[in-house]
Amino acid sequence: MRLTMNRNRAILIYGSILILLLQIPAYFLLRQDAEGYLLYLFLMLLIVLTLWRGMVFGLISSLIFIFITGSTLLYTGITGTMTFLNPSFSKQFFFLYGIVLLLLILCAGKVHELMTEQASYIKKLQEDVRNYVAIDVETGFDNETRMRITVNEEMRRADRHKHTFVFIILKLENYDQFQKLYGAKEVQHLWQQLSQRIHQTVRQTDKKFRFRENHIGLLLIDTTDQYMEVIYNKLDQALKNHQLLNGKWVTLNYKTSFYTYLPLTESTFDEILSDLEREMKTNAL
Repeated sequence: MRLTMNRNRAILIYGSILILLLQIPAYFLLRQDAEGYLLYLFLMLLIVLTLWRGMVFGLISSLIFIFITGSTLLYTGITGTMTFLNPSFSKQFFFLYGIVLLLLILCAGKVHELMTEQASYIKKLQEDVRNYVAIDVETGFDNETRMRITVNEEMRRADRHKHTFVFIILKLENYDQFQKLYGAKEVQHLWQQLSQRIHQTVRQTDKKFRFRENHIGLLLIDTTDQYMEVIYNKLDQALKNHQLLNGKWVTLNYKTSFYTYLPLTESTFDEILSDLEREMKTNAL
């Protein structure tokens, strides 16, 4: 929390400095003719690019702009030819303009750097919350971190007592399109209904997980693959059709795969999960 506050304070300070420094070229350039407005427009464009792409990109773009414009101004002074620059723009004036431009770019680059660090830090905090909060709010299922712990514990228990279990993963297809089409409330309602139907379909002792946004994992304890056809039929009947909040029905599609764990299997859960995800690409519920 302190780190976030310090970084926010730094963003505010550098942002304020940037705004204050902008008043200097604005005062001098906007009092000139069209050429002054043009130089100010380029200055603002370079600052926006720096805020978007970072300090290095801004400095390179600024140096290229200063080189081209300065060379043009120097050529004009030597030859006396007319260019887009007004003769009132002396080399000393442009030299000061270049210094102020570089200062502004450095300041804007620092703001970009701080904002990028802040965004990365917030994203990391969100990932930590998802990892350490064991229960998914929408479904009541355990999360991915809890899933790995539970399945690994079950693998060790199966090795000790010489029993088998089945692990199923289901991937809800076209999930992004569903979110865009129906909105957040319908997505929340969808997961509430799916979790309720899964609880009604599988045994109470079986473990349920939600991971990777639109993936469901089911740990069926003391189960063998000879019952998988029956289990898949039950899941298909329970999960295929979904009623929206407005009363309309939609058909949901899933990709699925399962793994039967035998005692003393040498594969790790990560390897099992990778195999399941590869197999899931071709299998539909």
